[in-house]
Amino acid sequence: MERTQTTIRIDESLIEDLDSEAEERDVSRSEYIRQILRERHDVEELREEVDTLWDRLESREERIEQLEEQLARRSQMEERVEEVALEVREQREESNAPFFVRWARWFRGQDEE
Repeated sequence: MERTQTTIRIDESLIEDLDSEAEERDVSRSEYIRQILRERHDVEELREEVDTLWDRLESREERIEQLEEQLARRSQMEERVEEVALEVREQREESNAPFFVRWARWFRGQDEE
């Protein structure tokens, strides 16, 4: 591949950043800049993927909140069902009591009125 020399003007602070990053990777500044230019498309793809993942995460968080709300409502309903079942059981026990027990309860109720 034939290379063409290109001259650009860059702030001194950016050159220092490029030099230190190139040194970390153990390549020349020119090679490091070539790597950056070759990888620029990968960066765009990764940004798109990150955006997609953020969207999915937000969607999942919303779904979790909905499910937690449903679970709380269900727990409240289950508690109410248990209370009603207990009331029904108590009423059955009272209605299944022997005649004399029912009569005594009725009689006590008459005294209170």
